[in-house]
Amino acid sequence: MKIVQVQTQAEAAGAQRISDMVGEGLRARGHAVRTVFMYRKTEAYDGDPHADFILTEQPRGLPGQVRATVGLARYLRAARPEAVITYQHYGNIFGTIGARLAGVRHIVANQSGAPYSRGVMGLLSRIDKLMGMAGLYQSNVVNSGWTEAQFDRYPLSYRRRMRRIDHGVPVPGEEFDKMAAREAFGLPQNIWLAVSSGRLTRTKNQIALVGALDRLPEVHVALAGAGPEREALVAFAESRGVADRLHLVGEVPPARIFEFLAAGDAYAFPSMVETFGLACVEAAISGLPVVASNLDVMREVLTAEDGEPAALFVEADAGGMAEGLADLLARPESKARLSAAGRRLRDKYSPARMCAGYEALLVA
Repeated sequence: MKIVQVQTQAEAAGAQRISDMVGEGLRARGHAVRTVFMYRKTEAYDGDPHADFILTEQPRGLPGQVRATVGLARYLRAARPEAVITYQHYGNIFGTIGARLAGVRHIVANQSGAPYSRGVMGLLSRIDKLMGMAGLYQSNVVNSGWTEAQFDRYPLSYRRRMRRIDHGVPVPGEEFDKMAAREAFGLPQNIWLAVSSGRLTRTKNQIALVGALDRLPEVHVALAGAGPEREALVAFAESRGVADRLHLVGEVPPARIFEFLAAGDAYAFPSMVETFGLACVEAAISGLPVVASNLDVMREVLTAEDGEPAALFVEADAGGMAEGLADLLARPESKARLSAAGRRLRDKYSPARMCAGYEALLVA
């Protein structure tokens, strides 16, 4: 089967990691799969032989969005796929419109979060609701029990197309030496290091980790990612006198994420809003003990099948993060228990199982 995946922006982030795994898994099953991005945001996919871009930069205003939608429809008409898989709010809407304009009828959408009620995102949620009720896509994937529950009040005509496929999470392909990993990313050697990964945004809340440094003088923090909050994080670290213990390594490509994680003694995840938390589960699966925000969805995904939690769950502020990291510093047995539970998540989030779920939707 010839399949095109539609993503919003090209960058090294969680939703893109999922489409990478789905594409790779479906290609291994004999399907021809390409991923098209509405626009290029970073260089993360410049060398990907299976990636294409509609626009080279983020569209501005309505004219830019129209150009992206028309360009996507032309791309899909030329590609002539038998099926389209869409991701994220904009990808779902414009991908579905573009696919329909190109004559594609087999469309699988992905819900990347709870419906919004206000602003632009609220408008997109209402459009998505109407699309789902009208059957403009055949299947609508949710990635966790928590995400599925956010649509409980939607009409049956929408919910009957929903299918739950938990995200797959890759496992490290090799073991990395901690000292070598630190050297590779320019990190100091003889320190206790908490690592974190994700876009540098307000909702990811990395500023809580900078605040935690102020309470933990023996700890350093390394952040992998790029985003609009970078300068604010640096300024806050300087104002608190902890800039020498905050290490910003920039965007790390997916192929090197486990090498980066190997540099850490623990993983800290202060995000305030999540639907799955792929980056955090990657860290747990790699064997890092995790300190995570006390969100319902994080408690769901970071619990092993035997019921053992793979993280310490804390308040998503400087005090909570500092308390959790201090606990790991003081109690090696807690660190070992969390590490073991995290490794047991590998079976729960099998990429092969996820890809089989998507294939079943496509060939049905």
